[in-house]
Amino acid sequence: MWMYQKHRPERDRASITQLISFLNTYIDFKLKVLDATAQGMDKDSTYLADITHYERAFNAAAPQTILKSDYIMIMNEYKEALLLFNISEKKIWDTMGDSEENIYNYYTLHLGSYNNAPYEEVKSEVAADFQKQLECDWITSLRNKYVVTIDQNALVKLIR
Repeated sequence: MWMYQKHRPERDRASITQLISFLNTYIDFKLKVLDATAQGMDKDSTYLADITHYERAFNAAAPQTILKSDYIMIMNEYKEALLLFNISEKKIWDTMGDSEENIYNYYTLHLGSYNNAPYEEVKSEVAADFQKQLECDWITSLRNKYVVTIDQNALVKLIR
């Protein structure tokens, strides 16, 4: 609820389409964070040092009137965002950067999508499409691995 309200700048009633879009994005985010945690990334010394540094900086800059519940949510949001970055780096960006061959192979399999243009002309578009495919495959595997349950009471509150 907190995340939904925080990331929806307009306060008018959301359409069901907007709500479903948000929920899918949020579910994907949480699944990626769960994957990072399952791989022990939340125990990594660099990650823990980054969290400590952020917490100190936040405490120094935060207004004294901040609610404890908001503080907890803000810190949790930062921790999860950092885990998302770290796992995305491992699952997507390292794969992209490590192998020009994988991108080229993607191009040859989808040549028609690029109107048979030479690889060098469409290389950046191919790389972006390959990245999207890697993420889609990752999300699909996570959705197959984990059961997603939506709190119906919270959903009703979001719809209101």
